[in-house]
Amino acid sequence: MKKLFNIKNKCGMDLSETEDLYHGLGHFAQKRFGFKKPPTLHLVSDDDNASKPLGKTAYYDPQGMAVTIYTDNRHTKDILRSLAHELVHHTQNENGMLNDSGYHGEGYAQKNKDLRQSEKEAYLKGNMCFRDWEDSLKQSKPTIYNEWRNIMSTKNWKNNELMENLTEKFGFKMDLSLLKEDKMPDENKDGIPDYAQDGKGENDLEKSKDSKGKKEEETEEETEEETQKGNFKPKKGEEPIHLKKAREAKKGKK
Repeated sequence: MKKLFNIKNKCGMDLSETEDLYHGLGHFAQKRFGFKKPPTLHLVSDDDNASKPLGKTAYYDPQGMAVTIYTDNRHTKDILRSLAHELVHHTQNENGMLNDSGYHGEGYAQKNKDLRQSEKEAYLKGNMCFRDWEDSLKQSKPTIYNEWRNIMSTKNWKNNELMENLTEKFGFKMDLSLLKEDKMPDENKDGIPDYAQDGKGENDLEKSKDSKGKKEEETEEETEEETQKGNFKPKKGEEPIHLKKAREAKKGKK
């Protein structure tokens, strides 16, 4: 990336992986706004300013043609957004649009009509410039800058959310992978987890089948008994048991 700004890194921030972003945004803004000479960029740290909830984030110096950005406790993306805002003021300054007359103190954006208009333009054009640059960068290099590049499955996402919620509520962590059936203890190697088997090695599924078969036999015996007593009334379209037995017996004699 060709460098555009003379960056004065006075805050000691590591720019080894982010410096190209500053110059990239600068080239994009220069092409859009049309400023000729890039401003000097000062990155500063100020503990007193950082301790204030509504401290300064950045400002532009028209005489020195320099942008100063406070970096304490700020995300790189937020710092770059401030840079885009100040580059609009830099363009206004080159075009002679910054009015030196009138009030410049606290609340100037409310008390100075001309400076208020300059701030409106900086917020609108600066934010949109940053957004367009960011989107174009992610589209051209999605595997590097797109925050959705590390895609996880919906199942894994839900599991992570569940684990975080449990940790937050009960103060412990659990390994959700242990809930998978294929990892349940299975000493007999029969594909049926140990928890589903009794001490004799007989599993609950087999016992369930045996129990079902016994119930069906009992039901047939009860049905035959009821038929003999004359109390059984067959369902609609169903052949009575006594007629079925008589038909089968007759068929057997032939």
